Amino acid sequence: MFTDAVIAKQLMTEDYQLVDLRSMSDDEIIQKKHIGMLEYMLKHIHQRDMLKLWEEFLIKFKHVIILDKEKGYIYLRSFLWYTDTKLLEDQQPKLEQVLSKHLSEEEKGNIMRTIAQKYIEEGEFRGIQIGEARGMKIGRKEEKYEVAKNMFSNNYSIPEISRITGLSIQEINNLLKS
Repeated sequence: MFTDAVIAKQLMTEDYQLVDLRSMSDDEIIQKKHIGMLEYMLKHIHQRDMLKLWEEFLIKFKHVIILDKEKGYIYLRSFLWYTDTKLLEDQQPKLEQVLSKHLSEEEKGNIMRTIAQKYIEEGEFRGIQIGEARGMKIGRKEEKYEVAKNMFSNNYSIPEISRITGLSIQEINNLLKS
């Protein structure tokens, strides 16, 4: 489970600090600036209305977004990816409106590119999956054709070849003609 025995031992045997975000006020969390962004989202992540959460988050952390920008929008990007999985498709344009309302043009452009890149990657992944599935299906079909040809050359009857390979008699006849 652990690759580093020293760290594993520390994690398992030494004391650690547990932070109860629910007992902390939002003001305390906001004071922590950049890490406060993460703590705030973790505290409120189960809120039903994600759009309202984003609205409140962007208002409360407007002054901290520049720190996240310096870090490559590490938190905003992660929060958006998480939120995107929780929002219905018809709510996504509303999220973009919330972001547009609270972010500068530059910030909005960077963040929107992040969202767009995610959609592109998802589309590519789906396309690859579909292509692989089609390729495997074609490969299985061609394998059946090879088996059918070999069976025919070994004097199996066409009905027998059909029963064993699952190919129709019509397919086998067409295959043997080609």
